[in-house]
Amino acid sequence: MGLVLACALSVFDTGCSEPAPPVDAGRPKPAPAPAPAPPPPEPEPSVVHRVEEGQTLWDIARAYGVTVDDIMEANKMRQRDVRRLREGSELKIPGVGQRVEVQTAKDREAQELPPLEDGAYHRLASGESLWTLARTYDVPIETLMERNHLDDDAAGALRIGQALIIPGIKAGQVKEAPPKAREGIHHELAKGETIWDIAYAFRVSVSEIMAANELSADAVTRLRDGTRLFIPGVEEDRRGRVRRKLSKREQRAQRAAQRLGLGTRNVARALLHGKMEKRWRKAADKLGRFPGTLRWPVSQGWFVRGYGSGEQGYHLAMDIMGKIGWNVRAAAPGVVAYSGDEVKGYGNLVVLIHPGGWVTMYAHNSVNFVAAGEQVPRGGIVAEVGSTGISRGPHVHFELIYDGRNCDPAPLLRPGVRHRSGKHGKVTQATWKLGADRPAAVRCDRRRRHPRSRWVIHEDPQAEGGEP
Repeated sequence: MGLVLACALSVFDTGCSEPAPPVDAGRPKPAPAPAPAPPPPEPEPSVVHRVEEGQTLWDIARAYGVTVDDIMEANKMRQRDVRRLREGSELKIPGVGQRVEVQTAKDREAQELPPLEDGAYHRLASGESLWTLARTYDVPIETLMERNHLDDDAAGALRIGQALIIPGIKAGQVKEAPPKAREGIHHELAKGETIWDIAYAFRVSVSEIMAANELSADAVTRLRDGTRLFIPGVEEDRRGRVRRKLSKREQRAQRAAQRLGLGTRNVARALLHGKMEKRWRKAADKLGRFPGTLRWPVSQGWFVRGYGSGEQGYHLAMDIMGKIGWNVRAAAPGVVAYSGDEVKGYGNLVVLIHPGGWVTMYAHNSVNFVAAGEQVPRGGIVAEVGSTGISRGPHVHFELIYDGRNCDPAPLLRPGVRHRSGKHGKVTQATWKLGADRPAAVRCDRRRRHPRSRWVIHEDPQAEGGEP
């Protein structure tokens, strides 16, 4: 410490001068050695999965614990590619390190299906639908729907591999035809052609085409020119005409119609104007008694226009709206007197004769499911809601006719007149049985023409509303 103080007092003391700088003073310091580069990131684990029979994208995503979107992104897939997924396709599954066993809907259901005493299971294959099963097993569609607890929407959304109960058969009677053996043709959409045009042309329901081609409601709206669709249940004859092959049920009905003289346009016109032959009523009377009430014709449909509406009250009917693809059902048990599209303005039309001589008609259908001469129960499916003929929206033009007059069906409908909200309108309910006087709540009038037309024009069903 003393030395430091001395040096501070004598700046001339060379012994106290600053130490000499190092030899390399003033030279730039060398740059530090670069840090070692980080190792390259390990690639995201993934495996390649080969699609097997019956496997869907949803089955695969579920088995690997990833989302459908993850797989679609990893494979640069679009929605249309999902529908084209076939056996043998290879998919990259991101985020997993090893392959796993994929359980299909068929595998899962096989573990859960209870034994049956009233039928057997049929698994839907590609190109099959509820309608093809009804034809294959000669079972009414409504019977298949009731036994399998299906509503109209669920019937059109069945998937490949789903097990459906076919009542009245045994396991050994299940018919699982290979894909190439299924009846149908492939049709390419022409410019401007829609699925509804095809349904009308081939007499095949929109729901059936959707089911056979695995199309959702959204996919139907995105169909483009050139799209190839499988049209089930139709065949090409030797003359090159494409038509739907008659089922056993339709063949039986055809023979019955010939015996009774039913099925022609003249028959339809006669019934719509109150003319009834004794043999027609006698055939309907064999089904029992008229129940006195009517079933709501479209299970989920809603009232939009009632009896006596329109210009000068010409509209002696009820319009019931619904979605295309929903079913039209018989309001009471009856015999099909007419099923066709030859009555001007009505499009696809079904006319039923009921026990006691009542007549109901269902117009503007997308397609008719019944044939003249056929017997249908109350609630039996007769057609699909559509917009054929002079119509501006999917609806059913529903008429009740008795003793030469059109009658207001609203008081007879059960459980009542349903509105879009799901609530039922305030209508005085009545029951009308054979031999009883016409209820005061049921109005009846002679059929009339539209004031400005040669035939009845069915205006926009949404244009007028209110209580019936």
